[in-house]
Amino acid sequence: MESAPPSLSESANPTAADAPGRRRVAFWLLTASLTGAVIMGLELLAFRLYAPYFGYTIYVWGSLISVVMVALTLGYALGGWMADRSQTDFPLYAVILASAFYQLVIVLTNRWLLAWLWPWGEFTGTVVASLIIFTPPMTALAVTSPFVIRLLARAGKVGVTAGRVYALATVGSIAGTLLTSFYLVPRFGTQATLKLLCGTSLAIGVLGLAAKRKRALAGLLLLVGLALAPEPPLPGYEIWRAESAYNLVRVIRTQGFMWLALNDARFSHTTRKEGAVWSGSYQDDYALGPLLVEGRRLLVLGMGAGGSIRMTRLTAPDIEIDAVEIDPLVVEAADRFFGLRAEPNRLRIHVADARPWLARSRASYDLIHVDLYHGGPYVPFYLVTEEFFRLVRARLAPDGLLMMNVYDLGAEQEILSATVATLRRVYPSVLVLSRADQNHILFAFPQARSLDSIRAQLQEAAQGQGGIADLARRAATSLQEFIPAAGTPVFTDDHAPIEEFTRRMLSRQ
Repeated sequence: MESAPPSLSESANPTAADAPGRRRVAFWLLTASLTGAVIMGLELLAFRLYAPYFGYTIYVWGSLISVVMVALTLGYALGGWMADRSQTDFPLYAVILASAFYQLVIVLTNRWLLAWLWPWGEFTGTVVASLIIFTPPMTALAVTSPFVIRLLARAGKVGVTAGRVYALATVGSIAGTLLTSFYLVPRFGTQATLKLLCGTSLAIGVLGLAAKRKRALAGLLLLVGLALAPEPPLPGYEIWRAESAYNLVRVIRTQGFMWLALNDARFSHTTRKEGAVWSGSYQDDYALGPLLVEGRRLLVLGMGAGGSIRMTRLTAPDIEIDAVEIDPLVVEAADRFFGLRAEPNRLRIHVADARPWLARSRASYDLIHVDLYHGGPYVPFYLVTEEFFRLVRARLAPDGLLMMNVYDLGAEQEILSATVATLRRVYPSVLVLSRADQNHILFAFPQARSLDSIRAQLQEAAQGQGGIADLARRAATSLQEFIPAAGTPVFTDDHAPIEEFTRRMLSRQ
């Protein structure tokens, strides 16, 4: 059996009597594991914190991870420098406690700070936010591994010691990643998880400084204050907020409208005008579908709070519907605030990712709606590719219709052009209905249909009176063929630069 490592006051030839207790050694190793867990938890939380302000994009991930790596590099270098100049573990736990104090400041100020940085954009805003919010506490926590290695390596066997410390730190990082992503954030939310990680850092620092009673007492008082810190109240226009594994889900009521917002409150995923049939949003146009094809069965990919379902039932009240929505909290919001709930044989709601669900399904539909945004104007790249549209066509009846919403406010209309070009690889007829709000409803038919024949159907529906006739009249006038410019890319699973197009579109506004 190995003897315990020597004490910090060791001489050049340490004796067993100088060795620290086994409990202290175990606590050093536990410190390495727990700080690894907190670092990974903070990194995952950063992405969730940023989503309402900067979006869910690879650019946000890339900027964030780069800054985190800078913080870890600085922490490792600083930890090695401190360890070589320290004879006790006091500096280590003082730095961890300082990290906890900084995290507490972030707990109290992160919403204000991110709102201030939001106009800076997804690259500059993310980098500056990471430098301010996460670089200082992560740098402090990264001090741990080299410091603990130095503490334990004074007994010799440096390689074994380093391997043990890095292994335990990695195990802690894995645990922190899984616990944060699969349990803490979905169950308690981002802000509560941030408090928990701060509390973990506080506990490590306080226990490490237990011999220094005054400092330990100050840390304990701070921990109590953290637990009692109240959550800020919701803004007056926000009537409900909840956080899932996928989104920060908000229901907003203002000026006679109620809408569902995912992550970015500036963009609505379902809009409803209270006390009115029509909302004035792009979702009204989904009522046109049953005017163009006989609607017996409808598939909705990206249900939101059911705006397109409600509109479709105006022109096809008996249609049978399958709706796919990835976020269970969105389904809850649809039920509680928008009056949409599952009905036997009329509306089946499936909580699932649209593309894997399509791959498993073998049903056929006359109408398919695609409205798959995951916060603000961003579309998951794998839900706008040629392979995805071929899968959709396989579930579409030969005389059916795919309707898809595309948001593109750019002068060059890169997103619209590339989406149409991709659809035209799969569907022989693709028509576009553009709106003043820069939403574009795409009509894709699996069989060749002429623009004149579609307009004729709409003009027939426009002969009546009321909102549907007005809708059909506007569509008959505005519907057009859209020919993408030469060289327009086609989105594929291998290369779908829609995030780049979206970033460029937003940067030019």
